[in-house]
Amino acid sequence: MTPDKNMDKEPEKTEEKIQKKTDQWIEKAEDYIDEASEKIHNSETYKKADEAMEKATKSIFRKAGRLWGKSERYFKDQDKKKDE
Repeated sequence: MTPDKNMDKEPEKTEEKIQKKTDQWIEKAEDYIDEASEKIHNSETYKKADEAMEKATKSIFRKAGRLWGKSERYFKDQDKKKDE
């Protein structure tokens, strides 16, 4: 009967070992991803892309502002024509 008791404990130990290895692999993968993302974030290409996106966003908002102003003037002019 003693072999049965040992057999019961071995699967638990192997499951713990598998879980431990899995956790280690997950930690290594997370570290690798963190390092890679840090390298990308600090790269010159990323900085140039960020500046280009900022420039494009500003341009879009400026154009949207101009169109907003034109539409407000248009609707005000329409109201004035109705009043006359």
